[in-house]
Amino acid sequence: MTITEIVALPDGRLAGYHVAGQGIPALMFPGFTAASMREHSALFPSVLRSYLIDLPGPARQLAVRQAGFYELARSSLGLGRVIVFGHSAGSAAALAYAATYPQHTAACVLVSPGAAAGPLPRRISCRTLVIGGEFAPIGGEIPGAEFVALAATESPDGYRQVVLDFLRGSRC
Repeated sequence: MTITEIVALPDGRLAGYHVAGQGIPALMFPGFTAASMREHSALFPSVLRSYLIDLPGPARQLAVRQAGFYELARSSLGLGRVIVFGHSAGSAAALAYAATYPQHTAACVLVSPGAAAGPLPRRISCRTLVIGGEFAPIGGEIPGAEFVALAATESPDGYRQVVLDFLRGSRC
């Protein structure tokens, strides 16, 4: 991924990021690197203004640390309420963010999430969409979450439509 911008965080670190699209601000929580979320953000260019932020090495370890880093970046970028969009292993960080910073989370979208550990899913209070294959263990753990059994990589058009329908239904 080509980093197009750098933002200084209050703790002295710098965060590289790329912005894609127009619309509702969305923090993209990748399962691997920010670049891996480009294909997801490209599906929603007129609906989401996606922030793909590269995590520093130490922040890659724990979901709660990732959420804290993203909160510093959100605040430093001057963003208000955001949609958190977690993919694969990034879903744990998206859940941690939504549970820890509910005042800044408009909605939560989890794509192909893994198993969740601990009480975080039960603390989610925003509208949440979980998209996964036949088995997405986290879906039933989040109160009121909408679950759609769909493999995003196998049906990009269907995936896009499910997310758009969810976003149109929420008051983001």
